[in-house]
Amino acid sequence: MYSLNPQDKSFFDSSKLLSEFIRQASICHGCRLCFNYCFAFPKLFKLTDEKGPKNLTLNDLEYISSECFHCKMCYNNCPYTPPHEFAMDFADLMDWAWLYFRSQKPLSLRDFLYELVDGTNIARPLVSRLYPHTKKILGINEEAPMPIVKEKGFIREVKIKKIEKPVAKVVLFHTCLVENFYPELGFDLVEVYNKLGIEVITANFLCCGAPMLDVGDIKRLKKNAEYNYSLLKKFIEQGYDIVSPIPTCTLMLSKEYPSILGKEGIKVYDAMEYLLKLDREGKIRISGKLDKSIFYHPPCHLKYLKVGYAGVTLMRKLGAKVEISDKGCSGIDGGWGLRNYEKAKIIGSKMMNAFAENKADIFMTECPLAGLQIQKASGKQPLHPIQILKEVLKNE
Repeated sequence: MYSLNPQDKSFFDSSKLLSEFIRQASICHGCRLCFNYCFAFPKLFKLTDEKGPKNLTLNDLEYISSECFHCKMCYNNCPYTPPHEFAMDFADLMDWAWLYFRSQKPLSLRDFLYELVDGTNIARPLVSRLYPHTKKILGINEEAPMPIVKEKGFIREVKIKKIEKPVAKVVLFHTCLVENFYPELGFDLVEVYNKLGIEVITANFLCCGAPMLDVGDIKRLKKNAEYNYSLLKKFIEQGYDIVSPIPTCTLMLSKEYPSILGKEGIKVYDAMEYLLKLDREGKIRISGKLDKSIFYHPPCHLKYLKVGYAGVTLMRKLGAKVEISDKGCSGIDGGWGLRNYEKAKIIGSKMMNAFAENKADIFMTECPLAGLQIQKASGKQPLHPIQILKEVLKNE
């Protein structure tokens, strides 16, 4: 809805920003459906109750936007989003406000370290050993769960296989989460896709930009977006589809890049969405037996993409009994949750309690960071649907 492009003069138009804040806050003031989603809304309603929406200031907006961790839940559940005449998009407004205010200040060393995800390969063995001991340097709460930097990354270790007469061709946007922390997820995706007759290639993509949005670095966010967008367009022109296994990265590429770059959006498929599409088109046949119970956490950003729960659909097709958790966000959402774990723990408490109490055979989610909360609460490692599908296909 709003330009996140620092080269667009409207991005720095503080009067427009304040006017839009007052307009949307006035509607939120009368609705309050989001009162318990995060810490931003209680603070917003306290201000509107005390002074009235029309008297809100830019200082108030900066105060509110600092509490937003870009989960998009308020957009997912708002009754007034487009095509409603109110055209509400409080989540996008928070992105704009956060990047606007952060652009007025220099980045701290800690901010820089948080967005240094593309630099891990330079000294991976050293980083993998030091990373678990950097909580104080990074400002991470001692109680917060942390992913583990793997000694070997995905892009250098993956084995690309030539598929004769492929049913489809994809380029994998493998994500810095897979590259640095979860390479096994990337390996499993390539193996599954290849077994189903799908050709997979990789490329030297940069981080999608989510960590840059998190710390408020609009310049580097745009730089990464420009590089990735150009590369993705070339692959599309060559007849490849784009697939990503992490909903946050899929969201950034397909939904945020148009605002950041002022260009048309590109279709990026969630990894399971793409398999379900091909299955329904009759191009692949996903079969097998999965006589297991599964408890599933739907990532907030997958909800925002509005492509359904393809992983759930495919697990049920294989015979699994899948229960969907309806307990909201995990609260992690990248660096914000790790730095603000006292708040993240509160936001994710209902979800964590649900998994701590559930007795399903398998826990499942497409979001590895939500998986950190699930494992912390239950002691059980959740799996991405592609990893479950890999095990089923082994027996076929």
